[in-house]
Amino acid sequence: MLLKNTYFPVGAGLAASWIFTAVSFLFSRQGAVDWFSRSGAVLCLMAAVANFVLVKVHQRDLAQIFKDQEHSRREKAEEILIPPATYTALARLSYVTGIVGTAIWGYGDLLL
Repeated sequence: MLLKNTYFPVGAGLAASWIFTAVSFLFSRQGAVDWFSRSGAVLCLMAAVANFVLVKVHQRDLAQIFKDQEHSRREKAEEILIPPATYTALARLSYVTGIVGTAIWGYGDLLL
């Protein structure tokens, strides 16, 4: 399945955006340029990209399940109605990333 191959890149992208935010917070605390509020935009962008990629690949996998004749109807229904736990965790992480990114983007300069 394509979805399982997508987990690592999506997770790595989300982790990289959080690391960038932490580093930009440290640089902003030093008093240079306000990178922290700009990192909120990066968080929002990565959250949107992660959601779009996860949904696109999940839909592609579901279409492949319907094309396969070897699955029974019950197996198909279970795979459609119950997404994998990793998918659910990454989707929730991307939602939280988008929410936190929006708050940082809007109010990050006030936090410093």
